[in-house]
Amino acid sequence: MDTAKDICDHFINRAKHLNEFVITTEVPDDFRFNGLIPFDMTIQDNVISAKVWAIDFDEAVIRFNEYMEQCK
Repeated sequence: MDTAKDICDHFINRAKHLNEFVITTEVPDDFRFNGLIPFDMTIQDNVISAKVWAIDFDEAVIRFNEYMEQCK
């Protein structure tokens, strides 16, 4: 069982290793904003650019894709 200290240490370590990644993709046909936008995001010339904080690029893509699924 994790102690409160273990949990706190985990989150502090995670915060120390976060990086900002830029994810770009074409705007899907069925895209619509839905709720809060959790990223610094722009849309220009039918291309979405989102700055996503994550440990690595794969995690950033997963977080972005989860958001995009909500925008249909």
